[in-house]
Amino acid sequence: MQSVNLHPPTLYDWHDEARFFRASRDSVTRTARAMLAADPASEASGLAWFEARANLLSRLGLVGVLLFYALTAAYGVTLTGRWAQLRQDALTTANQTAVAVGLGIRTVNIEGRTNVSDDQIYEALGGRDGVSIFTFDTASARERLMRSGWVREARVMRLLPATLVVELEERAPFAIWREGGESVAIDASGRVLGKAEAMAFPLLPVVSGPGAANPAKEIVEQIRGLPDLAGRVRDIERVAGRRWDLLLDMGLRAKLPAAHANAALTDLNDMIAKNPAALYEISEIDLRVGSQFTLRLKDTSEEGRKKFMSWFAKPRANRESSL
Repeated sequence: MQSVNLHPPTLYDWHDEARFFRASRDSVTRTARAMLAADPASEASGLAWFEARANLLSRLGLVGVLLFYALTAAYGVTLTGRWAQLRQDALTTANQTAVAVGLGIRTVNIEGRTNVSDDQIYEALGGRDGVSIFTFDTASARERLMRSGWVREARVMRLLPATLVVELEERAPFAIWREGGESVAIDASGRVLGKAEAMAFPLLPVVSGPGAANPAKEIVEQIRGLPDLAGRVRDIERVAGRRWDLLLDMGLRAKLPAAHANAALTDLNDMIAKNPAALYEISEIDLRVGSQFTLRLKDTSEEGRKKFMSWFAKPRANRESSL
């Protein structure tokens, strides 16, 4: 078996190195003198040239050796995996120095925010204690802000000495969608923007049911074009993924057809405009068949039916005066 003795490396002696270069310089000078001895005419000029450059040559040699050792050290650091650690240590020191001289983040200015909550913004910005304005990662903060459904565009900028500026461009809410006991705001395309309660958006229509978000725009715009009906609708419910029911403030459910719903909506709007009080007696109206409609009264007794029919027996002037 062969054994190998590993001796610890010796420290480099820079004094020996200096002596080496001085000896080399003197050797160059002696050599030059010997070469020029045969030519006395050029001895003075040639010797002066070598003597003038001997110090420069020795210094260049020293620089070359230093560069060689520096590259060797850097290569060794890379091989041992310590380069990343050294870089991180340098960044940490720079960050601590910047914070110490007053360049730590102290203020966040938010512009263009309407519906994005403070919690969402500060969560996206992340921890800022002990972080300098220069080392804060604005690109990552913007990426986190863009994950919010409310945010169409976001910009995060540094304002020296210690302020972050957050500019937001939000999407406009179109309706409230209720599903599974939760309420969210959606835009006109059906994109979910974020959790929202109807009471916080009293002017927005409410749609409900599985799959109601994407097709909501068409039915909502149709209803908005019928002012007598629009003021009465409290919920637009998606049924079986193919048609809609309207829930009105008078306690009436109106069943719409899967196709050509606009004609049924127009008929319902006309009924409300002509006999709104009569509709308070109805619990359900089925408009799914275009040539007819079916009513279900709230009071299904004989007395209830007579009461409802008597409403239409009144002269029109009396019906209008009792509204």
